[in-house]
Amino acid sequence: MLLRLKCGFACRTEITGFAEAVVNFTDNFVSAREQTEKPEFPFRTVSTQKSDHVYIQVEGCEFLIGLALSKIQNAAAEYSLFLPAIQNVLAGSYKMFRLFFGEFSSFRKRNQQKFKERLEYFFGRYLPLLKLHRMPLLDYLNGAAFLPLNGPEYLNVVSLSSELEEEFPIIEKVLILYQDKVLYYSISRRDLPSLFRYITQSLLPMTIGDELDYQSRSTHGRFLRGPSDITVDAPLVGDDALPTVHIYNYSEAEDIEELVRYQMMVYRSLNATVCMFTTHEVTRRLMRNIDGYLGSELSKVASQIGECVGSQNADILSTPDFHYIYYNPASLSLTSSFTDSTDAPKAPLPPPEVNKLVCSSLTGFLSEADEFGECFAKSESEWWIVLKKVNSRLLCLLLPPSSNQQSLADIQTRTLGIIKTHFEAIFFN
Repeated sequence: MLLRLKCGFACRTEITGFAEAVVNFTDNFVSAREQTEKPEFPFRTVSTQKSDHVYIQVEGCEFLIGLALSKIQNAAAEYSLFLPAIQNVLAGSYKMFRLFFGEFSSFRKRNQQKFKERLEYFFGRYLPLLKLHRMPLLDYLNGAAFLPLNGPEYLNVVSLSSELEEEFPIIEKVLILYQDKVLYYSISRRDLPSLFRYITQSLLPMTIGDELDYQSRSTHGRFLRGPSDITVDAPLVGDDALPTVHIYNYSEAEDIEELVRYQMMVYRSLNATVCMFTTHEVTRRLMRNIDGYLGSELSKVASQIGECVGSQNADILSTPDFHYIYYNPASLSLTSSFTDSTDAPKAPLPPPEVNKLVCSSLTGFLSEADEFGECFAKSESEWWIVLKKVNSRLLCLLLPPSSNQQSLADIQTRTLGIIKTHFEAIFFN
């Protein structure tokens, strides 16, 4: 059970006891079928007069992680609480811990005292700094931003990945990004959101100053982590050691995915980033060879992508008169006008009641199991919400009040026009 650091022993005991009581009591109402078909992270929610509580169980229900949110503070911040989104945020925090330190059970067996200290250190820093989206649907879907590319540019990226792994068989998995968007990955889908969040929200921002200074002196790429000097053949230990992550690997023999500890090399050139993962020994000589290869090949691909992105129609990259969320569960691609960093003018942000209506409409009218579906809703503030699912892909449109969209027929016509102009290539191909 995760507790705030300022909470004393008696307080911790009380909170933990309450959480365990909630889980144990509600287990009495879970059917035998639901017990045998438990999701990866079973969860419970409790609403009291002052707060909302969310608990998730991890690692075969051996551990419990919980969070309480003040209703007064939520109202003051005009945050639309959607408990399934908070459930996914908690699961994401556990996955982030697992990414760096492995599973709770394994860590505790190795050193229980260090395990407790690491829990408090990690979650005590991670959760307070965690920023929730004002649109809870973004936290609920939990995907990664992808950069749409034309066929030739995408093939160049795939070819780069294939040739890199062929040239260096020690590399077992890769993740390639341009700026802060995914281009290609061969890691497990279940690891993509956590790795993407770490790289785009922590690793790249921390190294941007060094990168600007480096690019002022050289156009060649460089490794973002590990030894600063790869010209010598000293062992990679101490500050020169590569970071390690725990990600899933598919075992053909047992037909399951197993959590495996990998070394991670991160190489960047001209806004393009290649993350390489291996379970084998990495030497400075290997890093020199990779640097010699990617220094020229990655810069070529990055230049081509930069030209492609620069030539794209600005109208496609921004939507000034409406908001949208697009999610493809097959690839975990998640794009949204709420997270778009362009400077183009945008529609006004929807009020909290619209954010809440979007979430309730999605969970109330469109089942996750349904591959096709459609829902139209109108808020009290005259916003229209359009939810469409085609081949499991979800498109959510939020249309501000307008004198030109009074009836459902007007909205249907407007929706068809928006899809044809902005989303036809990715939504109805």
